[in-house]
Amino acid sequence: MTRDLLVVDRIIKRFGGLKAVGGDTGLSFTVPEGTFLGLIGPNGAGKSTTFNLISGVLKPDSGAVLLDGVDLAKARASEIASLGLGRTFQTPRAFPSLTVLDNVIVGADNEGETIGSAILGRWRTGERALRDKAASVLARVGLADRINDHVGNLSGGELRMLEVARQLVRDPKILLLDEPTAGVDPSLQAKLSRILVDLHAEGRTLIVVEHNLHFLLKIADSVVVLQNGQLLSQGTPSEIKADERVITAYLGSGHAA
Repeated sequence: MTRDLLVVDRIIKRFGGLKAVGGDTGLSFTVPEGTFLGLIGPNGAGKSTTFNLISGVLKPDSGAVLLDGVDLAKARASEIASLGLGRTFQTPRAFPSLTVLDNVIVGADNEGETIGSAILGRWRTGERALRDKAASVLARVGLADRINDHVGNLSGGELRMLEVARQLVRDPKILLLDEPTAGVDPSLQAKLSRILVDLHAEGRTLIVVEHNLHFLLKIADSVVVLQNGQLLSQGTPSEIKADERVITAYLGSGHAA
């Protein structure tokens, strides 16, 4: 029986008295281990706020987000990463003066290593294995031929691939991707789709917020739909596309066929 890796339990978040997520009763859903979950909803549905609550960027006013039974609302950001949660952002974050490879190394777990020593190349015992691992995840996201380039030379799509690599090198239990196709050309979108499908096939648990429904509904195996900060529907992509509530709220009548 598949266990629930992530449990969102009746979370409520308010901004200035306005209930952005959860309404009166709270937002709840579960993410079983190995699931590829898409999180969708119309503009203002609360997707970004929910994503930030799950990843610990925001703390809920009530309720809990449990990763392997640990309440992330009570953990610091550094603790959340060590518990096995990785996350990319809508705007890619990188060290522009470093090479692609060094950007991945800086983001990796390496006890006793500092950013300064990574930059200066003062490799400690085991650093070669870390470099090899960083090169391996860069190859997985299609950046094998760019490892010695500086980040400033990458395209917007390549920066998003780098973000994924920086998380994969940490081998997270669950990986959250925030709008991964934003600003990415169709060829890189196809490459990203293959990468995510492969990660899912390996048993990786994924949660993806994405406005590109055609991209997401082709590759996710489960979808949560939000409306006004509350759960509107949850099911397989085919169930979601056939759900009249979703069609009315978000997808449009053309998806009913």
